[in-house]
Amino acid sequence: MGITERVREEFYDRICSEHVLLLCALDVDSLCAVKILQSLFKADNVEHTVVPVDGKASLQQAFTDQADQVKSVVLVNCGGSINLLELLQPEQDSVTFYVVDSRRPYELDNVYSQDQVQLVVREGEELELPAFEEVYNSDMEDESDDEYFSDSEDGPTAKRRKTGDEDSYQTRKRKHLWKKKREEILYKYYEFNTHGTSASLLMYELAMKMSRDSNDLLWWAILGLTEQLLYEKVDRERYVTDLHALQPYVIRHNRTSEDETPSAINSMRIAFDNELRLALYRHWSLYESLCHSEYTACRFKVWTMKGHKKLMEFLADMGLPLVQSKQKFASMEMQHRDTFKESFTESARKYQVEDFTYGSFVAQFGYKNKFCAGDLVYSSTALIEATDTSYSQGFLMALEGLSRTNMTKMQAGIEAAKRQQVAIVTQIRNFVDTHQVVCAGPFVYAYVEEGTPNVKMFSKPHTLAKLARFLREAWITSNKKAKDIPFIVSAPYDVEESTCIITGVPPHSEHTHRSEFAKAFQHAADRIQARATFDHFDGAVFVIKKDDRGKFFDALTALSAF
Repeated sequence: MGITERVREEFYDRICSEHVLLLCALDVDSLCAVKILQSLFKADNVEHTVVPVDGKASLQQAFTDQADQVKSVVLVNCGGSINLLELLQPEQDSVTFYVVDSRRPYELDNVYSQDQVQLVVREGEELELPAFEEVYNSDMEDESDDEYFSDSEDGPTAKRRKTGDEDSYQTRKRKHLWKKKREEILYKYYEFNTHGTSASLLMYELAMKMSRDSNDLLWWAILGLTEQLLYEKVDRERYVTDLHALQPYVIRHNRTSEDETPSAINSMRIAFDNELRLALYRHWSLYESLCHSEYTACRFKVWTMKGHKKLMEFLADMGLPLVQSKQKFASMEMQHRDTFKESFTESARKYQVEDFTYGSFVAQFGYKNKFCAGDLVYSSTALIEATDTSYSQGFLMALEGLSRTNMTKMQAGIEAAKRQQVAIVTQIRNFVDTHQVVCAGPFVYAYVEEGTPNVKMFSKPHTLAKLARFLREAWITSNKKAKDIPFIVSAPYDVEESTCIITGVPPHSEHTHRSEFAKAFQHAADRIQARATFDHFDGAVFVIKKDDRGKFFDALTALSAF
């Protein structure tokens, strides 16, 4: 079985003797895992090449380009859920693939591929894998046996029972029952898509085992974990468990005493904090953050006149003058800035705004710059999905932006993240004002039309999914029954090719954050023979011809997949 729990002995020690190819998916957790690995490689003088990949086609191309130069390939948050040997066609024993992927379930051909594919997992993590003999048995896989069996006693089964050899019949029957049971096992195993331990947290634990952990590596692990929460890859319980596991290391690396001198300008300190669910407020004005954060914008319905008036009343109840709330947070009068959290908490309870904080960490870089983990997750994602660059350039910008020595890139990401939040709220307003949100029975969907401002921004998978989650929360404020319904959003992808991108998010009430879109989308597309491309590592994201989109939604409705 290709499962590796001894991360140092069976993963790192085996790859560090030769040139390593790192294939990295386009998300913050992947970037942070790569940053940690690069730090370890630098200490050990390990030669390596980092290549970002945005889907199966680019993964295949990247491996083909580098195959002759490497013996070890590390795939970060990609490859675990696809049959790697079938896709990449490597020569036998010429290369070993080490997969550090938080996506679940794993492709079983990877799990049972012996030595050429190694899935690197956290020690003790429950994977709930079916046994090898339940899904692989060459003696039972003769498809011709199925014709001997039917539910009707007058069918081929009964006739062959009378005329055929009894032993042969019993053998065929065992094969048929085994295959039927296997189908049930595989359906249950692949039914939902979820996430396990973040790749960056796993790599940080590797650094700890090697006694090479530091504040920087710890911060990257925190960012990867925070992305899992903010982008709904894991539930709150899983997040809190992993967060508490990191807290002792935060304390150890950030001890202070009265005798210590003030922090140097290039120092870094991390501290636990109950973070408000307000996007980027430390780098924005409070007014703009309240208007463009999913949590507050949806609860106040800021896209309506009534909702905006209620927000103004909320600010007044906080005792915060409008002129102060519209200034940059850092420029507010100290008395308002220092009491902001306390005032927000008191007023939120009056307005029945609940569950408005989450446990997180804040980093202080030198004397001046202070960032919460959530801010840098939004910042890095905005750089990755920048619309004016290629995905590889966006990847490199985001990778640079994760270094505290590159404050320029970090600030550029913050500004890009603000523009993204504004674009999303503007689009939500357009959806509501033009009645573009359609309830199709088992799901709710909406299209971003061509010609919409910032339409290119929504052609990116993370931004589109963020829009879908925002729309779901906005819709629920007017229709409580929508809590149990998944939301699907589509946007133009390539205007010249007349294609659009589609993604979906689970219902608000789905606390386990598991998705069944991958199977449902594929089934509906196959049913209408849609011109669709399922290239993304996330099965809930795919590209389809615009002319086939309507038929696809009709097929999805008919399937009642949800």
